[in-house]
Amino acid sequence: MESGLELESEYDNRARVPEHLDIIAGWQRDSTQYRGIAKMETKTYGPAPRNDYDFFHSADSSAVEKPLIVFIHGGYWRSLSKDLFSHMASGLNKVGYDVVMPNYTLCPETDIAGICKEMELFSQHLTKTYKRPLLITGHSAGGHLAAWLCQKDTLARTGSDVIGGFGISGIYDLKPMLQTSMNKDFKLDIESAAASSPFLEEPQKDIIFDAWVGGNESGEFTRQSEMFAASWHTQGASTTFIEIASANHFTAIEPLTNADSLMVKRIVGLAS
Repeated sequence: MESGLELESEYDNRARVPEHLDIIAGWQRDSTQYRGIAKMETKTYGPAPRNDYDFFHSADSSAVEKPLIVFIHGGYWRSLSKDLFSHMASGLNKVGYDVVMPNYTLCPETDIAGICKEMELFSQHLTKTYKRPLLITGHSAGGHLAAWLCQKDTLARTGSDVIGGFGISGIYDLKPMLQTSMNKDFKLDIESAAASSPFLEEPQKDIIFDAWVGGNESGEFTRQSEMFAASWHTQGASTTFIEIASANHFTAIEPLTNADSLMVKRIVGLAS
């Protein structure tokens, strides 16, 4: 088992990618630009201040007849917001799919279990409001939340029509977080870490879930995706593990902005 110091390094994506500030500044620029040209609405799904979401409408009139694509942002459950990622809807919008992006309350104002409950509320809201199947995608912490919404018990609670999930550089087993300094915000113990880990939960039978990870990411992030896909596959889910060549934790989501990328084509295939 790796030491706490080793795990701290493995999960410190900002230290591993020195240019991360430039990448995030690019997200802000591109997101602001896309928000200025996109057909977008901001709506609420719950009572908390961050219980809002953006709906990016495709110009294709047939989009309303297709599944709704959800993108859940990352930030280790404690930072960032949907407003940094608006441009990640552009590739899917261009090929005829509507995309929704939620905010959620961040740690330490809430805990990870609380965020999971908010995403369940969001899933229920989408199903009730739009009456369309959902394909849940997410990056980093958002990958964890996408997997959470594809669990058998979660779907029994929400009653949502979720056809599959797509995690990009997700964290599916929270137990390693206990040995990182970030746990001062998460306040996890072994019981709560296990209770909020999709890796330890049963998937909805026959649900599709892709676990993609950057080829230049840490061994822990590769392990998280590979082992999660393998575990859910043995329990009856249709899973795929993919490494994105030459991508780090921050650039792994860039293909979402390209309508011709393999990532966008795969998501369209899952939603078809």
